[in-house]
Amino acid sequence: MRYIKISDLKAVFDALHGIGEFSKWEAEATNHLTAIAAKTPEQRAVYWATNNIWTKLYDAMSELSGHKCWYTESKENSSEWQVDHFRPKAKSLDADGNIILGTGYWWLSYYWKNFRLSGTLTNLLRKDRFVDSENVFGKGNYFPLKDSDNVSAENDLRCRGEISMLLDPIVSRDVELISFDQNGSVFPTYNIDDNEHNHLRAQLSIRCYGLEHTPLTRGRKRVWDECESIVELTNSDLKVHIHNDELIDQSLEECYQRLADLAARNQPHSIVVFNFIKEKLNNQEYTWLSGAYKAIA
Repeated sequence: MRYIKISDLKAVFDALHGIGEFSKWEAEATNHLTAIAAKTPEQRAVYWATNNIWTKLYDAMSELSGHKCWYTESKENSSEWQVDHFRPKAKSLDADGNIILGTGYWWLSYYWKNFRLSGTLTNLLRKDRFVDSENVFGKGNYFPLKDSDNVSAENDLRCRGEISMLLDPIVSRDVELISFDQNGSVFPTYNIDDNEHNHLRAQLSIRCYGLEHTPLTRGRKRVWDECESIVELTNSDLKVHIHNDELIDQSLEECYQRLADLAARNQPHSIVVFNFIKEKLNNQEYTWLSGAYKAIA
């Protein structure tokens, strides 16, 4: 997961479709929201099925993330994108599948700041077909809260009355709460003793977003292994050419550039590069990597 600046969506949409087109979309969304306000949950479900104008934002949302799923950083390949309602529009469930909000966050169903671009394997409930396990992952209608009794008031766009337990890719602080290792495995950045709340949020998000799905783990491992190969060759150069400043500078420049290419926002699992450098810097032998942070920012 990498931070998405959702406030840029308007400009990106207008750049793709013409100045003023996003304002037209917002006006249409307002009309649809007005139309469903007095409807029953069943009637809303029928209405949404034929008035799902959030799909018009596909291309702009994809452009915003470098054409990657906002939750997993995977590219769109054989599975198509879905616009996920971060706060579910029809009903919301806690981590155990119990209903929190039976009518869902219906008032956010046409609110663009509640949309996240998701791959189907993350948005829909699935089992990992690559392992022998009955565990089900996927976001679905899950939206656990820290306190299920404190749910946002209806029509509150900010939803300030509740604390989400799922990490949100449009919140810069949230993306730092999960980390990855050399095997491509994902884990909470904080352990339960250091910060129980952030640990639990990361745990729930890993499960709900299916971040342990085998293809994702493999993809992250490939990025880590490529970083390892680049850095080990550079570290060897630094030792061999210790008295040749020009060759050392050349080697560092090449290393930083290659890491920056892997960390580019349009690259799959780019956040792994940051985790890799952070881990390497724990070893005194790789203190020279500290300069790479500026290169990949």
